[in-house]
Amino acid sequence: MKTIRTAAAAAVLVAALAACTAGGTGAPASPTSAAPTAATGAPTTTPAPGAVGPEEAAVAAALGAYQTALATQDWPTACSLTAPETSVQLVAAVQGGGGQVVTCEEALAAVFGQPGAADTAIEAVTSTRVQDVTITGLNATIRWTSERQGQERTDGAALQFIDGQWRLAGTA
Repeated sequence: MKTIRTAAAAAVLVAALAACTAGGTGAPASPTSAAPTAATGAPTTTPAPGAVGPEEAAVAAALGAYQTALATQDWPTACSLTAPETSVQLVAAVQGGGGQVVTCEEALAAVFGQPGAADTAIEAVTSTRVQDVTITGLNATIRWTSERQGQERTDGAALQFIDGQWRLAGTA
């Protein structure tokens, strides 16, 4: 039988794989770094200096907003940054692991209620560096590196432009 931890890992994977933007040049974005903001202390992902198109920057900003929402346990914001079908997959993954959840917010709370999950989210957001962004019509992919449990990882996410907003739609 699957454990909630297994479902949590699947849910984090599904959730961490979507950011947001569409309709740009498809050119790679400049690397970005995440650092706490002075006003809130919350980590954010911001574009590094250099030539970054507005759509690529919007995708990077969506990833940063999503990661910040996870790190600060702002479940409504995190869920608003996922495509509807991604939220459904997240709930199903947690339910499949034995979690008694109905909403995206409940699913994220269950996932990040696991020991070490919140610390891992904070570590990831504070170390994220965007490697590239590719946009094709209403779809985008983003690749980034970050630290998790002291190890550098490379991840990717697919995004869809839905209702005027880039939203995470799965892994890339």
